[in-house]
Amino acid sequence: MDQNTSPQFDAPSIHFRHPQLADGLALYKLVKACPPLDLNSSYLYFLQASHFSETCLIAEQNDEIVGFVSGYCRPDAQQNLFIWQVAVASKARGQGLGKQLVSQLIAAQIKDEQPLSSVSCTISPSNLASQGLFKSLAEQHRLLITCEPFIEAEQFGAQGHEAEDTYTLSAPNNQLLNEFLTF
Repeated sequence: MDQNTSPQFDAPSIHFRHPQLADGLALYKLVKACPPLDLNSSYLYFLQASHFSETCLIAEQNDEIVGFVSGYCRPDAQQNLFIWQVAVASKARGQGLGKQLVSQLIAAQIKDEQPLSSVSCTISPSNLASQGLFKSLAEQHRLLITCEPFIEAEQFGAQGHEAEDTYTLSAPNNQLLNEFLTF
């Protein structure tokens, strides 16, 4: 994530909503413009905008998508919200929009009465911006944060992909986030 700011970005005009199928191509283009994020096929973004819409959020400004967070509740740990990607358009970076997107998504899950014990994501060692985002969320909400190895670089074969570490946010004393967080 680039820390450049632009006078075009006006935080009060940001609107958050769940994506719809028609947003799929715009989400693909946004992620494509946000290295070092891994770009998936456009089909995946259509699936996220439809099948996983309730665990994804879009940030819009003047009818333009300027941010996107994708996630899902893990099939093997339904109380864990896994954040897949956080993408912020270059003109909206450096204003805390990524953190707002993740916080808004957690708040939406809690509002929908989805029991959450943790929020996690995987981050490569060189992606300092994403590490900073997750650490900032932990600090802002007084959450515990852990980091554990997940996928070693060698497991990706000849792709040249970095290792991925799992970052997990949770409430103290094994509380549900629903009981600990207030939005």
